[in-house]
Amino acid sequence: MSNMEGEGRVSVVIPLYNHSSYIECALESVIEQGNIVREVIVIDDGSQDDSLQIARQFAAGHSRIRIAGQTNCGAAVTLNRGVRAATAEYVAILNSDDVWAPNRLDHLVRALDRDAGLDLVASGLSFVNDEGVAIRNAWYEEGLDSFIARRDPGLALMDANVLMTTSNFVARRRVFDELGGFADLRYAHDMDFGLRLALNRRRIGFIDRELLSYRVHETNTIKENHAGVRVDWAMVASFFLWGLSHDEAANGARVQQAWQILEKHGLTRAAQACIAYFDANPSGSLATNGLPADADMKSKLLLAV
Repeated sequence: MSNMEGEGRVSVVIPLYNHSSYIECALESVIEQGNIVREVIVIDDGSQDDSLQIARQFAAGHSRIRIAGQTNCGAAVTLNRGVRAATAEYVAILNSDDVWAPNRLDHLVRALDRDAGLDLVASGLSFVNDEGVAIRNAWYEEGLDSFIARRDPGLALMDANVLMTTSNFVARRRVFDELGGFADLRYAHDMDFGLRLALNRRRIGFIDRELLSYRVHETNTIKENHAGVRVDWAMVASFFLWGLSHDEAANGARVQQAWQILEKHGLTRAAQACIAYFDANPSGSLATNGLPADADMKSKLLLAV
């Protein structure tokens, strides 16, 4: 176990839902980070399998793990509850089907300590199947190259969300208080938070090392509804563009590039509808905007994507 960066620096939040096959591996990878972990906050979101029982059995041998349960509320609500309960300087998230590499937190906390201007740090990741065997993802590899080359995290994330998952987030605890929690989006709350950071001129650091294993399996949320994913993507990207176009410090070239990205992905019509909605219902973020909960508007967006 490593204790390179000091004791109790990080609160780990694990949203748990129907991952009885994976939760023990996830928890083991957190405990292996060492004493840098102050607490592990596991919130079961109404699992219908043995996930909660397995987590409680594991926690019985580890005093830093706290387990809570709730009726099913969705990932964003669960994450926000966990973050509110966090007491450490930094918050790291791990979804219950993913696994951290040894010393991941040491590497990312060191980056945050070295640069006070960073608000969130992520890393490269590998993809594994449900058995933990490594698999390739050409889309990710291409998107990552573009992300690193572009040097504009906002536009890069609009184009391809290479942060991939909230499991890749290690952030200063205060950032959630300053910018608000995760928007209630089923598929793109991670992308939205990254773009909100960029829109508010918060800096995202990136370590180009594979320090996270993202598990690909048949029940990944992102796989369940392709059209729904595109609607969330359209809402999130459009809000970033809307905010950018109202930012006096933003240059016109970035706004134009944002429109080009939307056109590239066939999201222009949906973006136009979203921006009209934001003009009529302005707010500081999608977490406080009514669009994610507006069923009529989302039905219209389904026809536009």
